[in-house]
Amino acid sequence: MIPILSLVLATLLAGTAVTFLAGSRARWAALGTALAFLAEVGFLFLGYPGWPGYNGAMVPGFADQESYAWIHLYWMHVNYTVGVDGISLVLILLTAILQIATVVYSWTESKRPAAYFGLVTLTCLGSFGVFVALDVLLFFLFWEAVLIPMFFLIGYWGGPRRRYAAIKFFVYTHVASIVMLVGLLALVFYSGATSFDFASVYAAARGLSPVVQVFLFLPLLFGFAVKFPVVPFHTWLPDAHVEAPTGGSVLLAGLLLKLGGYGLIRWAVEVLPVGFAHVRPIVFVLAFVSILWGSVLALSQRDLKRMVAYSSINHMGIVLLAIGLGSSLGLLAAVLLMFAHGIVSALLFMSAGTVHHTFGTRDIPSVGGITPTTPALSTMMMTGSLASLGLPALISFPAEFVALLATWEALGYLVLLPLAVLVVTAGFYLWMMQRMLFGPPRGIPADAHDVPTHEGVAMGLLVALSVLFGVLPGLLVNVIANSPVKGFPGT
Repeated sequence: MIPILSLVLATLLAGTAVTFLAGSRARWAALGTALAFLAEVGFLFLGYPGWPGYNGAMVPGFADQESYAWIHLYWMHVNYTVGVDGISLVLILLTAILQIATVVYSWTESKRPAAYFGLVTLTCLGSFGVFVALDVLLFFLFWEAVLIPMFFLIGYWGGPRRRYAAIKFFVYTHVASIVMLVGLLALVFYSGATSFDFASVYAAARGLSPVVQVFLFLPLLFGFAVKFPVVPFHTWLPDAHVEAPTGGSVLLAGLLLKLGGYGLIRWAVEVLPVGFAHVRPIVFVLAFVSILWGSVLALSQRDLKRMVAYSSINHMGIVLLAIGLGSSLGLLAAVLLMFAHGIVSALLFMSAGTVHHTFGTRDIPSVGGITPTTPALSTMMMTGSLASLGLPALISFPAEFVALLATWEALGYLVLLPLAVLVVTAGFYLWMMQRMLFGPPRGIPADAHDVPTHEGVAMGLLVALSVLFGVLPGLLVNVIANSPVKGFPGT
């Protein structure tokens, strides 16, 4: 059996090192690494149940699992254990897509390009590690590894207040990580697990009393909720997005926010189901407040990038709501939503970046009627906006439809709350499009031009995927539904 996951990690690790050392050719090294990563992810999909053409049998547990002894010292048994299921596999695909899109969009980056593209590749390496790690310590090491490159991407390549935003991002997320680590270690020790492996912790946690499960679940919820982020732990996100370079915003919204959702599902909801059941009212309150507050604040923004940042809080609130339902349908919706948001938010942040360097501002009321001047940019902006508000045949529609259906099954008429907020979501996107894309031209410089080729290729890729998975969501649904991990469809 080919140790494919270790091979992917080795590819990303070698690619990161080469990119840092490649000097002016760093963009080519980063692109080659991203393409190799995508090819390996494609190989993973071909051997997974639910993907078209798969003829193998379902295997209990995780697919492509590898486990090697790492640190065995007295009572401490830490292993290098990795594996994938339908949930992690879909998010790994998202990582590979966004790595290529980010590298291509940032192709002309001239400010220390080796460091920039190296940090982009390192961020994707850490994200991949989080999605495949099946050991508590290994998971935490990859989790923390993601913070470092993002801190430097914001702090060095960001806007005027980049240092403040980078420090705020690091403090918030690192404090949350420490609380999460305490919760994970307490989970291992109190459960009496024989090792730090997911399987051992999963089995041992079943013997914990409801009270202990609740107290173990709460620090995990806090640690992962800050990364989402959900209200009231969200204040680092708008500052980080506004100051980050466009590539940093793409990875921050497309990948880093998904780490919180994935971690909550994998290490809290699955492992501590009784504690999760008792804490569900808190989860619902956080979810509903985030959905409403994110939409209202997005509606009041003038800065295009800040508007998209607050809309991310709204969408992550829907993800949290779907996870909180605790049903197979709800968890399916959560994973679909995370994938859809990763694609759409990346497209919208790229659009905001192109608007900024084409028109010299991101202020929505200051620029208008740009469609005749930049038809390609306007088309892709409109596609991203319509996808984000849930237009049928685009990627977010099947995800949000499944989430609302799961909410109706579990909570009945409370589904009207997120449904009503969708009207507000449509409102701020339509408000933005009406002012920026249509009407009489204003704020358009004489040298304004349509989207550059490399940016258009990156954005066009995301537009194509938004349509593909909007029309054929079954490509992802079948993979997630055939996840062999307990608690999900098909198990």
